[in-house]
Amino acid sequence: MILRPATPRHRTLGLWTLLGTGAMLLLAACAKSAPPPAPRPLDVEVQKVRVGDLSLSVPTLGTAEAVHTVTLIPQISGVLQRVLVHSGQMVHRGQLLFVIDPAPEQATLAEDEAKLQGAQADLAYEEGQVRAYRPLLPKGYVTTQTYDQTVSQAEQAAASVAEDRAAIDSARLQLGYTQIRAPITGRLGLLTTKSGNLVSANSSTLATLTQLQPIHIQFSLPQRYLPDLLRAEKSGKERIRLYGNDGQTLLGRAPVTAVDNSADSSSGTISARATWPNTHLQLWPGDYVQLRFQYATLKQVALVPRNALQEGVRGPFVYVLRKDRAVMTAVHYLGTQGNWVAVSGLSAGAPVIYDIPAHLHPGSLVRVLAQAPKALPRARGDASTPTAGEVP
Repeated sequence: MILRPATPRHRTLGLWTLLGTGAMLLLAACAKSAPPPAPRPLDVEVQKVRVGDLSLSVPTLGTAEAVHTVTLIPQISGVLQRVLVHSGQMVHRGQLLFVIDPAPEQATLAEDEAKLQGAQADLAYEEGQVRAYRPLLPKGYVTTQTYDQTVSQAEQAAASVAEDRAAIDSARLQLGYTQIRAPITGRLGLLTTKSGNLVSANSSTLATLTQLQPIHIQFSLPQRYLPDLLRAEKSGKERIRLYGNDGQTLLGRAPVTAVDNSADSSSGTISARATWPNTHLQLWPGDYVQLRFQYATLKQVALVPRNALQEGVRGPFVYVLRKDRAVMTAVHYLGTQGNWVAVSGLSAGAPVIYDIPAHLHPGSLVRVLAQAPKALPRARGDASTPTAGEVP
């Protein structure tokens, strides 16, 4: 074996190899000694725990129904002489609406009054005969048969007078039927009969009259709310809140006035009724209306935003801010209303994180936003404590 001396080219390659290896070893040593970068805090929003009352309610859909609906049908036949109202008019109880030609009934009444005068004259004559014969009977100037016959004729005349008076009362009643008045206060429907038409007793429909104030709201709830409905009916308090089509605009409040006497076995629901004044005619019979039934009120409980409550393996919890750290705190769920949740296990004023970031975990370093990107929805009523029963 022959050894050859290293050339200058070989010496240069060996030197660069040694330098590269040394640099890699130096970088590795520096990497081992450099500290890890500090974790970046997560931006969070915080809401302090409030203490107050929170009502619990259940939403459902109801139907507006008229308290009274009357179909106006004439009780006598005749020509419709006058129509004093128009379609859709609001009328008051006792107001004159229609007039049927009264001439035939007036003629009948005049005839019956004339008959009464004749019957009264006959009665006066027969009674005079009885008074004349009475003192003659003991003296034998008048037989008993004659006297009894006179008394009988007087009684028949009295019966004729009573019959004619009854006929007059009937004629006056029939004459009164020629004027059709509103039996209730309400709104007329569309009229289809015009003046001059012939109407028939108990068959022709002149109009329908519907009472709009107050108005009934018919609704159904799961049968587990039956005890709550019965308590609401008994108390008379306004436990029903009516909302507009958007589900947010509060129309008004109403009490539960009736609960059905049986449940619907097919749906497992119980029907109930509320009565609302409908002062501004905001609801019409047949309208659908969104409502909430307030069935309970939690007194002086801890309130947190709804999106602060989380569900874990061991139950519900919230993240509480402590020294820039998110600390998981177990709570007991009590109820929800709108954007607020009632819980136990928290003290008033504790800072609770809501709108939980995706990467938040127990012990995470957090930073409270100086100004929340969006305002926390709050219940109507007092500015500091949600008011029972209100929906944000």
